[in-house]
Amino acid sequence: MSLEDDIAFLDRIPTFHLLGKDALRILAISVETIRLARGDILFEEGQPADGGFVVVNGSIVLQNANDKTGDHVVTVKRGSLIGETALIVETIRPSTAIAAESSMLFRIPRVVFIRILEGEPQAATALRRLIGMRVDRVVADLDLVRLLFDDSEGPREKNFR
Repeated sequence: MSLEDDIAFLDRIPTFHLLGKDALRILAISVETIRLARGDILFEEGQPADGGFVVVNGSIVLQNANDKTGDHVVTVKRGSLIGETALIVETIRPSTAIAAESSMLFRIPRVVFIRILEGEPQAATALRRLIGMRVDRVVADLDLVRLLFDDSEGPREKNFR
């Protein structure tokens, strides 16, 4: 892929689309290309995360160590962003990522992403809004779930005798 193809590809990813063309150019120049064979491990659950990955082609399986049956395996394909949170904060990998087939990914180090945001304040503001909207949705979803577990009879007094 050419640099212009890489920029267009990254622009289709919602988190990166809001960065703007100049920031996308810097991002495209700064990515590291990683090639994996089927079965190769990209990262393991519990490892420190220092950035994110974009699946350029192929597919990656994300699996938690607790999932012994494989019922909760997630497969991500072309255009998926893995480790979005790790682009902006220090965190650990919540799952193990394994190539389901021959795959190519872009690795985006946190330090590069943060520098882009520092140089593009409008992109940082747009990202802050996006994260804020996501947090609002999660809180609303949690409120709905909480209602399912609340006692329909109202609060009860506890007898502590």
